[in-house]
Amino acid sequence: MRELTMLKTMRDSLQTLLLHHQLNERARGFFKAVRLGDFAEARSKMSATWQTVPVEELSEMIHNDLPLLPLSTATHFGLVMDDGATAVLDAYLYFEGDHWLSCGVSLVLEQGRWGVGTVSLIQEEWSPERPQPKPTVEPGSVPGPTRVGA
Repeated sequence: MRELTMLKTMRDSLQTLLLHHQLNERARGFFKAVRLGDFAEARSKMSATWQTVPVEELSEMIHNDLPLLPLSTATHFGLVMDDGATAVLDAYLYFEGDHWLSCGVSLVLEQGRWGVGTVSLIQEEWSPERPQPKPTVEPGSVPGPTRVGA
């Protein structure tokens, strides 16, 4: 009986790892398409709601609301959390000159397919080589994150 419990735990862990890998790859494909200016491909990685937005409108929205997104040159993924129907990924966008920005990506499961629902740039610098402490700020003095979401 104990072996069965261990086997189930290992299977569940492997399924979770596989799911998190799939979520990372979906988000990675989205960021790659945005960097290449292929907004039709970027839209194909997004949720059903975003599928109805014309490509030109999506491109304009990203350039106006998230102008740094296409300028990033690499993405590093961190923590992934999911509940089976929605997921949130921590992503870190790299820019030339050793600049990093934190980014939150939410994904939703719709009709058996995961799609990007929102992308939020968090205006703070981060680097895996040089972790920086968060600055102390007064409540209400920092604007909220820039977000594209449905």
